Amino acid sequence: MKLFSVMKYYLFLVFLFPLSIYCQDILNLNTALEIALKENIDIKIKINKEKQAKNLNNIGSSGLLPKININAAAGANRGESSLEFATDDFPSISDVESESSNINSGVEVQYNIFNGLASIYNYQTNKKLNELQTLETKIEIENVILKLSKEFYDVFYLQEQKDILQELISISSKRFEKIKIQHEFGNVSKLDLLDAELDLYNDSIDFKRLIVQLNSSKGSLNQTLNRDISLDFLVEVDEIFFREIKINDLLVKVKQNKLVLAQMYRLEIAKKSKKINTSSFFPKVGVSAQYGYTHNESNTSLILNQSNLGFTGNLNFTWPIFDGFSKRKAFQNAKIEVENNKLRLEAVQQEVIKELYNLYYKYKNNLELIDIEEKNVNTAKKYFDRASNQYFEGFIDRNEFRLAQLEFSKTKTKLNQTIFDTKILELNLFCLSGDIIEVIK
Repeated sequence: MKLFSVMKYYLFLVFLFPLSIYCQDILNLNTALEIALKENIDIKIKINKEKQAKNLNNIGSSGLLPKININAAAGANRGESSLEFATDDFPSISDVESESSNINSGVEVQYNIFNGLASIYNYQTNKKLNELQTLETKIEIENVILKLSKEFYDVFYLQEQKDILQELISISSKRFEKIKIQHEFGNVSKLDLLDAELDLYNDSIDFKRLIVQLNSSKGSLNQTLNRDISLDFLVEVDEIFFREIKINDLLVKVKQNKLVLAQMYRLEIAKKSKKINTSSFFPKVGVSAQYGYTHNESNTSLILNQSNLGFTGNLNFTWPIFDGFSKRKAFQNAKIEVENNKLRLEAVQQEVIKELYNLYYKYKNNLELIDIEEKNVNTAKKYFDRASNQYFEGFIDRNEFRLAQLEFSKTKTKLNQTIFDTKILELNLFCLSGDIIEVIK
């Protein structure tokens, strides 16, 4: 490729990308949040599970309401029958063709009067499961918000990096153009021209690699928003600011952390399960009543035709005395499960507090780093501006100029990365304290 063509190509890249953003959709964080809450697949699944839990949260599913059945049956038989009676009052019958039929129908009501309060405990368990599922839906929403925010700021970070690399390419292009002119007048060597071309190549390669990363990050954000992966857009952030966070305020709020609350619900559910197992040791009392009609016919019976219409009632009492210790073992396992959930609750509380402290100290340290790196960027810019003047005046060589150029770009990249990391740390802190939805609005 000729040198002039190289210069035209990379200048085209530099000026093309800033202009292309006007053809892209603009996406801010609030808009992305609204889309995610409506369209995110994980949130939709959690909402459906919440609906399933609500469907089970009723007295009927727990066995507290009677059962009503409509029963009907009909049967017929035709064949040969042989009958021998116990007395001589009736003669024996051998190989006589026989026909019989029967019809039964009725309405039956069944109700458990007492089953060791198992139905009540089932109702309480279903209620806790419903509350737990509602809480898990909120946890999923917070996780999606955190994931969405990370992906959003990841795209924003790469957009900022694109600007930094475009500036780097622009500087290299200007340098290449000046050296090309100098080379034409014989003021610089062919080696200086090739060196400038090589730097332009390297900067442009880094730029193209970053574009691949940027497109990949946009695809991830589109997937979270449940929209076309290839949809192009530009994220917009009015201002990145950081809140004053106090560790004691977070420690107070962390007691209501949703992961901790979820484990509390699981502990309560385990306790209810233990009570359900306890109820298996008590007798069970139930009643049933039926209003129905029966009709039987047979040509070989003493009663040729019999019909009945009326009520039938039953009182059932069951008390299993011995079942091979299966109920006792189940009760013991239920007790162990309660203890396990108590230990899990303690472990979750410790993990949340540990994570809170880790994130908090990283956050405070990053805030201090931002101040230092902002000063470092200003210093690097002054150094580069001076090096640039001295390079084109011939006081320093190309290596010193390139070092100043790269150092200036490096300091801006470090500052950009630290700002991005600090914002994500802040969002994680508010997620632990349960305030992320309020903060992100």
